[in-house]
Amino acid sequence: MNVNENTTGAIYLDHCATTPCFPEVVDIMRFYMEHEFGNASSAHVMGRRARHAIENATQQVASLIGARPEEIVFTSGATEANNIALFSSFAHNECAPAGALLCPIDHKSVLLVGKELARRGLDVEYLPVAANGRVKPEDVMTRLTADTRIVSVTHVNSELGTVQPVDEIAAITRRSGTWIHVDAVQSVGKIPMNVKKTGIDMLSFSAHKMRGPKGIGALFVDARIAARLRPFIYGGGQNHLRSGTLPTPLIVGFGLACQVVQSTLMQRQAKVTALRDYFITRLHQRVPNAVLNTDLACSSPYVVNVQFKGIASEALISGLHQVAISSGSACNSAELQPSHVLTGIGLSSSQANASVRFCFDPDLDNAILDTAIEHLVFRLNSIR
Repeated sequence: MNVNENTTGAIYLDHCATTPCFPEVVDIMRFYMEHEFGNASSAHVMGRRARHAIENATQQVASLIGARPEEIVFTSGATEANNIALFSSFAHNECAPAGALLCPIDHKSVLLVGKELARRGLDVEYLPVAANGRVKPEDVMTRLTADTRIVSVTHVNSELGTVQPVDEIAAITRRSGTWIHVDAVQSVGKIPMNVKKTGIDMLSFSAHKMRGPKGIGALFVDARIAARLRPFIYGGGQNHLRSGTLPTPLIVGFGLACQVVQSTLMQRQAKVTALRDYFITRLHQRVPNAVLNTDLACSSPYVVNVQFKGIASEALISGLHQVAISSGSACNSAELQPSHVLTGIGLSSSQANASVRFCFDPDLDNAILDTAIEHLVFRLNSIR
């Protein structure tokens, strides 16, 4: 199914929340659900075939980020991967002065873990962010101590699109002996990422953000530190950190999605950049007072956050039946509170509540974007 075709007839511009599966991903998953349904932990022939399929898919997933297959831990998604990375970095009864350094505009699956770590007695500190959402590497350097166990930053912010300088931050943490964890859910498969060249210790990502299935994600753990992490889920020993029966169809679908996006990553990025630039030009022509919250000089082309002054974003979204957009991260968009990301970069509550997010995909085209803008303008005029 084409990304622009859905049962509601709406134009889908919320690809940061989730994406439709590639048709070939659906096909291969169906095969492993209906025919090759063996448990990869079983020793019989069907188990061995499932295990071989998982090994092949693991190679595809690892290749996308420049890792080795044995460094991939499969999870239910990036939320679980973020939890594993942070919780597993500390012993059960460990407390301050050991601690973590976090970015205050990152996803709640990092921030709420940070809150829990602090409740347990660990030292949790937060980095300052600039008005464009960027963290300055020098601020990481000045806030690191000998007791900072881990620094966690998101590569691409899911609401603003801001790209963090993770290579520079990783160079600092590597010199200090501190681990760096990167939430890369909005970057893997969309912009280039090589964990070895960048010097990242742990990295989280999800299949459903890159045309793979929901319910499967991965945590990369560099082999240098894997043995020093505390197990997160105990069980059958499928993995040191995270035991549990491996979902062969989901993993195989994840692997194929990784292979497809890796082979077309640069073309897809160039197409989305052109679409984003066209969208912004046309939007400013039709809605001159629209304000970009996203700094285009340091952001992913897949995300644009826009403020429509005097308009409540929830009223705009709920009545915009022909276009699917959001007011922020899918995990937070149902809340009535203003976005912690937007207020975290200095916007007022009223400015944050007047902001919406547009997330693009290379299968869109200019004509579709023109239609979306016309629907948007009609809705804006009807609620002013």
